[in-house]
Amino acid sequence: MERIIRYSRKDWSHCECGDREEPLSTFLYDLPILTACNVFPPLHILNVLLLRGWVGGSMSPRFSWQPFEISEQEYQEVLPKLLYPDWAALSNKLWRIRAPMKLDSEFDRVSDRDTWMALVGKKHARTSVK
Repeated sequence: MERIIRYSRKDWSHCECGDREEPLSTFLYDLPILTACNVFPPLHILNVLLLRGWVGGSMSPRFSWQPFEISEQEYQEVLPKLLYPDWAALSNKLWRIRAPMKLDSEFDRVSDRDTWMALVGKKHARTSVK
């Protein structure tokens, strides 16, 4: 059974803001700056963000939630829903259109989230422009 996350989207005029309750996979697709070039982070990088309890603001809504982390088992269970999403179910729930997420294990050993984002972004920005 997929965990239900209670969170809030605030302070942005271009989305339906307010309190929300969604399955973990929908919550993750909804979050800004979760991925780098649509590459989904490894578990330890994801948990850094989840334990923070907030993200966004400025160019995106501010999201807040009760800090939590997920286990390796929960990570593996949610991956198929992120890599092969049900767009019909997501279409009216997200504040903006997303591209499908993908994995790249090359930087999985990087321990710092900012470094991981920069390295993945550098690699995939270079390979996605042709």
